[in-house]
Amino acid sequence: MSIENYRESFRPLHSSSVEVAHLHELLGQVYGLSAPLTTPSEHVDFELSDENSAPLAEVVEEVGRKVVRYAVNNRHPLAMAHMHPPPSTVSVLGDAVIGALNQCAFIWEEAPAAALIEREVVRWLCRRVGFGEQATGLLTSGGTMSNLLAAYLALTRAREHSHVPSDLCVIASDQAHFSLQKAVSLLGLGQGALVRVETDAQGRLLPGAVREAALRQAGAGRFPFLFVCTAGTTNAGSIEPSEEFVETAALFGGWCHVDAAHGGMLCLSPRHRAAAEAWRTADSISWDPHKSMYVSYAVGALLLRDRDADAALEFHSEYALKDDECLDAGNRHFEGSRRFDALKLWMTIRHFGTSGYAALVDHGIDLSRAFALKLSRCNDFEVLTDPDTNIVCFRYRRGCGDEVDNRVNTETQRSLFRMTGRPLLSSTKVRGSVYLRAVLGNPFLAEKDFDHVIAAVRDEAGKQAAGLGANRECP
Repeated sequence: MSIENYRESFRPLHSSSVEVAHLHELLGQVYGLSAPLTTPSEHVDFELSDENSAPLAEVVEEVGRKVVRYAVNNRHPLAMAHMHPPPSTVSVLGDAVIGALNQCAFIWEEAPAAALIEREVVRWLCRRVGFGEQATGLLTSGGTMSNLLAAYLALTRAREHSHVPSDLCVIASDQAHFSLQKAVSLLGLGQGALVRVETDAQGRLLPGAVREAALRQAGAGRFPFLFVCTAGTTNAGSIEPSEEFVETAALFGGWCHVDAAHGGMLCLSPRHRAAAEAWRTADSISWDPHKSMYVSYAVGALLLRDRDADAALEFHSEYALKDDECLDAGNRHFEGSRRFDALKLWMTIRHFGTSGYAALVDHGIDLSRAFALKLSRCNDFEVLTDPDTNIVCFRYRRGCGDEVDNRVNTETQRSLFRMTGRPLLSSTKVRGSVYLRAVLGNPFLAEKDFDHVIAAVRDEAGKQAAGLGANRECP
């Protein structure tokens, strides 16, 4: 077939076109999903053949039938498994504009507005965390990339002071995100460079533990060049004491990074931002708008207190990123090909404003505390710790010993994911005990939903306990 046959695929859609009708139908299916998840059949076929191409209408219909139907419905109040809130409508619209414009946020010639908009949203985020006018930053794909870049910048500074990699170590709690393991490996430091500070039974750091760990490493001839405070642990959303990290990093001349990929939400609420006051003295902060600002994936941010801190990321080339092109969006980015995702973040901030975000954050945190309180009053449930953010870690207790309880909670979580219309929860392990994990960031969630969640977990856990013979073991 000649090229003329395919040019229609690039022309604009009109309100009367068949394609738009199918697109409206597809989006209607997305917004009309009624269950948290309908488990896909093993017979769903996604195989791509070498046959002739299919009309757009057929492709769209197939997506609705094979993909949308079986997607996790993150708009449903019972979809509580992960840091995966429903995207706001304005963000979805932003995605459509970004896709249609197809601007590569790399150099000014490819995306003239990208650098200006990215700088503005980064400036807005920096103001929220309390950084001054000398602050800077960049958008990333998420916390993993932000943490890697922060570790790279810290390592670069350590090497400037003649420290050799074999003598370097990173101090973080045993609840820190697994991306730090990736970072030390990719930077050539090895897993032994990551020193995990032990937390208590609730996954919280003991006072002075970070300083003690650093002194212990220094006594062994190692230099702690990077201290990572986790503001919103992946397990329970706990906020670690950033003051101790900042002060200990200053004592050793190291870099202090606050991983607030999830906990950055506290900066959006006047009621909760006091817990984030000390972040402003850190060297860098990661924050994921796609976790707490209702922006669709993938939008993360690395914020830097010092404007020149990211100089190690600056590179130039003959065909792009020239020395005299100060407006290039990719001037100090690790990635070259980048979506113009700053646009949907800008649009969403413009839509909600600080007051809108404060209401959304307060709603989620209030719900998490109410849910934890309700669970703690049940004889057959145990809550790991009081929530600092919108994550609640809890477990069903049969009283049959930790091994049986672990199996019951593990199988309960798996089973609920296979049952249409049941609550979606994730699971994790703290100090060898398996916990169920609920993230309450959905604006459609209300306290009236708690009874249904508890009843569903209790019912399924009871069945799992019976299947394991726990009823016979426990009178």
